[in-house]
Amino acid sequence: MDGVIVILLALATIAINLRMIRYGMNGLGDLLWHITWVQHFSQGIAEGIWYPRWLAGTNYGYGSPTFVFYPPLAYYIGSFFKLAGLNIEQTMTTVFSLGVFGAGVNFYIYSRKWGKVAAFIGSLCYMTVPSIAHLLKGGGLAFLYAVTWIPLGMYLTERSLEKTKWTIALAIFWSVMALTHVPSLLLCTVVWSFYMVFMLLKRPWKSVLFTAASAGVGFGIVSFYLLSAILEQRFVNIAYQSGPEGSRFRESMFNLFTEGASNMFVQQLSVMIFVMVVFTIMYWQFFRKHLLAIKTAWIWLGILILLVFLMTDLSWPIWQTSSILQKVQSPGRLGSIFFFCQAALCTIVASRIFQLPVNYKSISIIKFLPLVIIMGLIFNNFIFVNQLLRKFPTLHTPGNGQVENLERLKTALYDPYSDKLIDVPEYRPLLKGDQSVAAPLMGQPRVSLAQGQASIQINQWDSYQRVVNVTNEEKATIKFRTYYFPAWHLYINNQPHEIDIADDGTMQVNLEPGTYQLQLRYQWTQVFTVGLILSILSLIFLLIWGLIIFKHPVFQISSTK
Repeated sequence: MDGVIVILLALATIAINLRMIRYGMNGLGDLLWHITWVQHFSQGIAEGIWYPRWLAGTNYGYGSPTFVFYPPLAYYIGSFFKLAGLNIEQTMTTVFSLGVFGAGVNFYIYSRKWGKVAAFIGSLCYMTVPSIAHLLKGGGLAFLYAVTWIPLGMYLTERSLEKTKWTIALAIFWSVMALTHVPSLLLCTVVWSFYMVFMLLKRPWKSVLFTAASAGVGFGIVSFYLLSAILEQRFVNIAYQSGPEGSRFRESMFNLFTEGASNMFVQQLSVMIFVMVVFTIMYWQFFRKHLLAIKTAWIWLGILILLVFLMTDLSWPIWQTSSILQKVQSPGRLGSIFFFCQAALCTIVASRIFQLPVNYKSISIIKFLPLVIIMGLIFNNFIFVNQLLRKFPTLHTPGNGQVENLERLKTALYDPYSDKLIDVPEYRPLLKGDQSVAAPLMGQPRVSLAQGQASIQINQWDSYQRVVNVTNEEKATIKFRTYYFPAWHLYINNQPHEIDIADDGTMQVNLEPGTYQLQLRYQWTQVFTVGLILSILSLIFLLIWGLIIFKHPVFQISSTK
């Protein structure tokens, strides 16, 4: 039955993402960035760079330290398919479809404890939630994969609380989550921490402690990414994400009394409240001895209500207390957790309906009313997905409409390495003095003379290595069309030399008369080196911990209270 359900989830994935599969992409939202990043990330891997942190061909060739700050996992997946022979359109379609399919499969793995048929219904609910529809429409690749991992994380958490050996898998999960989407990681960590505190009331403290510690080990494994992403923010315009004093975050909060994204959550919540009222009345009347089922379902519903509150402007005083939490860019990102809880609630209700004795099932169709409502919700969400995606023209079927950013989309798809693509402003350097953001100019030479006279010959210009020969008979200033970042190191005639930062954020060097070989090399920063060492130590610790667990059975099972 598991195999049949997985096949059905695959068919559901095709139905959900059919628009992109058949007719291509629409160019909306962040899709251009993700196409650009997959193209240049895979190019870096093809050059032999195992972790392409610098995207040399973006920002019109000025480059960008994008993957110093942005998690790379989804782009490793995209690069795998692209380097395997798929073109970029096929690659993006495959990666997005895998994200939807993974969401369904992972939720099924988590919810099988409530019964396979009920878990299948919950998986369909999770795959068709409006959040995933908007991510497909707006090209939210990394966020989509974060939505995919959430059910798996809860499954591994529950298993870890039961058997300590599962903490190894849970630690790996947190590493995967950290390498997928940082805002989702931050929100999930906060919510998960409260869940761990709640578990202290139900589980032995040792099992909760080991489970909680696995998150720390998981974060340690990805220190090579996290340390740089946190400690090197001062070199770029990272504050752009939330705006001055959280203004962008504040503007993104939902107002319950206006049209907009908030209605998406309120409508779904309203349906679930109605389901719970009917479900409670039914169970209270016929199965009062099963009050635990009602209590469990109402807890999930209470979490949904709390999450909706945290996404509205009524909760601004809470968010205002933490500038770190505002880095998630929008409270709407809580929607990923909201829809996971909604799908779980649907699964619980469906499971209890299917557990009704046969004699009670034959009494009245009323007992199936909650299940009918849930199936109607899934069908309505599926219709919403298709209507939303069909609303916008795609690359290959524009009809009477016009694909947004059509020329930029074509450039990102078919001509990505011609130095015609820009990158997001938050990863560009801040300029001296006024702290404004560097603005790249298209069509600038790779190496130019800012001052003086000199003969310049470019011998090598790769992503991580640039070699230029210079001959000058008077003082000269050589300027590289490359944004400064501390990972870049300059060598003149094989000797280290200090780099000057130009007024536009690029790198330059002053030369006395002579003949020189200039080498720019992108190398590890001290922060990255320390992070890599911590990652290796964390992996060693996880290996030793695993050997201890499996060698000593006393650590393998955590009894419940």
